[in-house]
Amino acid sequence: MLHSYKNKGFSLIELLVVVAILGVLSAVGIVTYGGYVSGTQRTDAQNNMQAAYMVQEEFRASNALNAYYRTSTSASCVPTLADNTSINTNLFGGQEQLDTSDPNFFYCIATGTGNDGGYNIYAQRPDGTDPMTLNANNGKTGW
Repeated sequence: MLHSYKNKGFSLIELLVVVAILGVLSAVGIVTYGGYVSGTQRTDAQNNMQAAYMVQEEFRASNALNAYYRTSTSASCVPTLADNTSINTNLFGGQEQLDTSDPNFFYCIATGTGNDGGYNIYAQRPDGTDPMTLNANNGKTGW
């Protein structure tokens, strides 16, 4: 007497194909997600620079010396975490506009020249990549 067995599962080949397809899809998804996160962080940094740009005029108007706020007296600066804290304290009235706990970007504000309107806002990632600048004339580089 012949016994007939019903197919009650997947073969090893079928399972391997499914695992391979899932691996390819997840690899593509992770790369896409990483690009999305990086782009969002960059846009957030640009928004922070624009916020500092707008508050600079208020700072200058309320300052007895009629001067812009700066973290550096030279014509350029290298952004640091300490500058983020200083900008939050002195330009944003103590509110944490710029992240200081786990920042994606550091910022600094340098003295400008006649061509840039009086100051330059610099931003870059902690590892020194993605540098951007914004000056008092709304001139942008690296955007």
